Amino acid sequence: MNKLLLFSFFICLFFLPTNAGAGSVPTFSDQDLERYRKPGEHGTQPDAQQVPAADTQAQETAKEKPSQKMIEVPYTAFEGSSRRVIIPVKLNGSITAKMALDTGSPCMIIFDRLADRLGLFEKDNGKLLTYSTGIGGETPSILTIVDSVQVGRAEDKFIPTEILASLSNSFDGLIGMDFMANYSIRIDTIRHVVVLEEIPDRQHAPGGHDELWWRSNFKHLASRRAEWQQFRDGLNVKKMDQARLEKLKRFADRQYREADSLFSKLNSYAVTNAVPMHWRQY
Repeated sequence: MNKLLLFSFFICLFFLPTNAGAGSVPTFSDQDLERYRKPGEHGTQPDAQQVPAADTQAQETAKEKPSQKMIEVPYTAFEGSSRRVIIPVKLNGSITAKMALDTGSPCMIIFDRLADRLGLFEKDNGKLLTYSTGIGGETPSILTIVDSVQVGRAEDKFIPTEILASLSNSFDGLIGMDFMANYSIRIDTIRHVVVLEEIPDRQHAPGGHDELWWRSNFKHLASRRAEWQQFRDGLNVKKMDQARLEKLKRFADRQYREADSLFSKLNSYAVTNAVPMHWRQY
């Protein structure tokens, strides 16, 4: 019914003369009156197509909740007779290498031959002499930063990485907890796939890293820089062959510059990702 005609009808009904005969008043059944009730008025039955409020809210919540990223990556199960989980990993968007998952390694480790393929020794991006500690003890290593690491569709950026002499010809390095901490990981030993499920609610992880990651890396690099400065200063009171002393001073100066370069890169990355200042204390 046209809204204007309906409105006129109710006006006429309202102003009906009081002395009008009962027979002149139209008769309306309950069903007739129900037709003109507005949705939500008392006594209105829900429309068959109307979705209950609770269901609507649940649907809206489901729409707002982002789906978790699930990634499956096939792996090689053996290194000779040893069981391994060796997966293909793309580094710096260009080089794909075979890497072994290692939950006991806090950072990523690559072997020197892979560092050569990546051109890391040729780039002036910080290469600090240090020691890598494992079950077998300490071994000399070089600390640097790899720009990006990609496993399937899972990607991380700005990865502190240690370069070691080769430990195996079957893989090129180790993927450690720095990368794996961003995912819930399951190893399907029947299908030989690694299943990575992205951890939700990562808004408090600027640059893809949590507070502990930022604090520990700032502290580590600042400490290494201070150690080389102290070593360099201590050489001024050493009594030894002059040629050897000068050689040690040049070495200490170079290591201080490498540590400072890595620290500066970390700080620039923190500024770019708006990392809180109190996470950067060292």
